[in-house]
Amino acid sequence: MPSQPAKRARRRNAKWTDTPFADEVPRLLAERGMSVRALAREASVSQPHLSRVLRRADYKTPSLELCRSVAKALDLPEDYFPEFREAVVSRHVEEDAGFRDRVYSQILRSARN
Repeated sequence: MPSQPAKRARRRNAKWTDTPFADEVPRLLAERGMSVRALAREASVSQPHLSRVLRRADYKTPSLELCRSVAKALDLPEDYFPEFREAVVSRHVEEDAGFRDRVYSQILRSARN
């Protein structure tokens, strides 16, 4: 088991990933020699739900909360997975009309270039 300073150093040095949750988690589990069941237990989430999300069954996608819990259980920054970052942006767009309009204007400008 890594020491607390080693865990903190790994978390500080972890980068965001652009790899989707359902593709990245199996890679991370293999890297750590960890099972889905063990991850679900560590993340305090339902193992059947986590398995469905990883299989993309029934159009299941990871929620912000699931991404956060799994990242924490794997000793990664909470915003490691792209779905977490997308959910944060979506919430801000939904809650702040001014932000929504600024983002939209920026997208339009980028599309014209």
